[in-house]
Amino acid sequence: MIAVIFDMDGVLVDNAHFHERAFVEYFSQYGTIFTSEMFGRSNEDLMAELFPNESKERHQEFATGKETYYRQIYEPHIKPVTGLVELLKELKKNNIPIAVGSSAPAENIDFVLDKLQIRNYFDVVVVAAMVSKAKPAPDIYLKSAELLNIRPKNCLVFEDALAGIKAALSAGMKVVGVATSLPKEKLMETNKIINDFTEITVAEIKRITA
Repeated sequence: MIAVIFDMDGVLVDNAHFHERAFVEYFSQYGTIFTSEMFGRSNEDLMAELFPNESKERHQEFATGKETYYRQIYEPHIKPVTGLVELLKELKKNNIPIAVGSSAPAENIDFVLDKLQIRNYFDVVVVAAMVSKAKPAPDIYLKSAELLNIRPKNCLVFEDALAGIKAALSAGMKVVGVATSLPKEKLMETNKIINDFTEITVAEIKRITA
């Protein structure tokens, strides 16, 4: 038995531009510097790095404000990455367990799953609050495998971010890179690179994970 685990940002939805826009616009008053390598990490880690002299309570206020703004500007544009829903249907037909494993806030995961009406495809949803360490630590993906009752070596992860790829590899899983947030040359450590989900089949997932 194999299982498939999806990151959310940049995998279920191609939303990097909207996160970047929200980050830049919301934090412009604080003079923060944003880089694409920050994607895939938890808000807790990011706020601690960007605002080391502020309290944890203030970090939470910053993060909540930014994420609320992100959902507001992204909602009119939200759509699944091309081919996602079709692949989810095929995985279900093949009785392959499916999870979401994301460092994103639970509110953002709920927002995406419910707006796209795809929650029913996923057997398990794992968020950063459910583990002690966020990506690039492997905890989120190991927890996903545990809840799916599948060995990590039999799991395949779809990831777009360097932190997430490192997390999946550290968990001993196979990884398919989704080239939404980063150029393909930065995803070379993966088992395969795709632009969207029309470029992979269930049969190929089985071959990679075998």
